[in-house]
Amino acid sequence: MTSQVGLVAAAREVDWAVPVGQQLSDAADARTRILIDGFVHEAGPPPSRFSWVTLGSHARRELHCASDQDHALFWETEAAASTTYAADLAAAVIQGLVEFGMRPCDGGYMADRWSYSVDQWQAILRERVEAPTPDAVVDADVFLDLRALTAGVDIEPAARTLAAGATSVRLLHGLALAAISFPTPLLTFGRLPKGPVDLKKTGLAPVVLLARLYGLRARSTAVGTDERLAAAAAAGVLSDELTQRLRDAYRRLTSTRLRHQLRQIGAREYVTDTVLIEDYDDDQQEALREAFRAIKTAQSVTSVIFRTDL
Repeated sequence: MTSQVGLVAAAREVDWAVPVGQQLSDAADARTRILIDGFVHEAGPPPSRFSWVTLGSHARRELHCASDQDHALFWETEAAASTTYAADLAAAVIQGLVEFGMRPCDGGYMADRWSYSVDQWQAILRERVEAPTPDAVVDADVFLDLRALTAGVDIEPAARTLAAGATSVRLLHGLALAAISFPTPLLTFGRLPKGPVDLKKTGLAPVVLLARLYGLRARSTAVGTDERLAAAAAAGVLSDELTQRLRDAYRRLTSTRLRHQLRQIGAREYVTDTVLIEDYDDDQQEALREAFRAIKTAQSVTSVIFRTDL
């Protein structure tokens, strides 16, 4: 049984004519701001101006019923970033979001660990872009999804530093390796397997990674997956046909996952990303097969463009 409350309640009330992830993210935005305002009201004025910044799927406005937390704190001064106030603020918001239905990030990308001054953030991000070790590429992959929820300090310099990654061959190569590291579930002759398929690991994650890679290469300021893919096509770094297939695949997999998760919630089951292929009729299976074909094709194209065999 899931323990999720607020996020699930928002999911049950979605308007299917509007991107679902956007609606859930709007609900999480509102809850986060309430938590921040509540903490400041109780604890008093902060030691300096700050911005609460979302990362990952929340920054992309692509939350779902089983989303975790990803966020960071940007402070005006280095001294403020390491205060008890900063730590307590992070702890209060993290706990509040847990109660809202968003579990803590398994990778630790949360404000209790990532609380720095604007200048410190510039140095951190510059290092990730200019000297991308494998670990630095992982960090860059997360931080490329960046969206401020409060406007205390300007995070645009950080965004510009990350955008400079478009000229880093090593960073682009690392992002390409990440994008092709999630194989689709397709078997020989493009057949779907029998049994369970993790929609996130085999479909949604690679599309997000591909969009992030090509969005960066296109020098786009977009953060959302669909917007990044559109920007990539407009810039000519990805063909119109393949881009449209990826956009269709992402929409198909996103809606399939949400309907699956809402069914699990209704049955009081634990919420997962894993579906059983045999639960879908022939037309639905064909649509899923086409989605995975598009992803596999894009991964093959990416491998050639970025020479991931080297």
